[in-house]
Amino acid sequence: MKKLLALATTAVLGVLLAPATHAQDVYMDMFNSANQTAVSMSLVNINNAAVLASTRNASAKRGAAGSANSAANRKVSLAYTPSAALRQQTVQDMSRQMKARNPAAGQALINAFGPGKSDYGQIFTELVKESGLPADNAATAFAAYLEIGYIVVNNVLDQRSITPAMDRGLQQQATGLLAQNKTLTSPAAVAKFGEATKLQAILLYLGWQNAQKSGQASQFRATIAEQFRKQGLDLSLVKLTTQGLVKK
Repeated sequence: MKKLLALATTAVLGVLLAPATHAQDVYMDMFNSANQTAVSMSLVNINNAAVLASTRNASAKRGAAGSANSAANRKVSLAYTPSAALRQQTVQDMSRQMKARNPAAGQALINAFGPGKSDYGQIFTELVKESGLPADNAATAFAAYLEIGYIVVNNVLDQRSITPAMDRGLQQQATGLLAQNKTLTSPAAVAKFGEATKLQAILLYLGWQNAQKSGQASQFRATIAEQFRKQGLDLSLVKLTTQGLVKK
């Protein structure tokens, strides 16, 4: 990771962990809340067969599906221009949902990413920079979320093993999957999904970093694996290739 990402990660972790809290509980409440908002819109309706299909097979499926809704969805660009207002709304929405279950987790999110705090968008841009993929794109955000989940569940410690070509393949696969999402029918919906998924990816990344530092990596991996399985994707059964996620 780039120096800026490392510095930003350290700073945000410091905010999230001070004063002393049950760090894993806070992170998991953040993760669960994000799943219940934007990201689940895609994963909950995608079965293993669809996610594990190659880009070629996914493209063929989309070509054969001739519904008006699918055609309309494919016309909506997954690229968007985020605003500071949308980013803060994303943080506020997620914080409000978390506070209903865990006030400490909701406040921790505000402390880390609220007005005048760290910009999760900048952290995300650094996170995907080496891949060469556009940061402000819903498919990039979704691919990053899936890739970080894959890294966590499969305990990928040498991230140099994941190449930019693999990143691009996963982003292409994510593009095909999002084309099937009937909720992404407007630029506003795409932007909202993209920003919420960026934040979700960042929270998952930060949670993994903290779990490794605190000696709770195994517990965190098991929890994340179960979260993905509940949404129809067993990340322990796949490998990341230049074609995206495929069966081992």
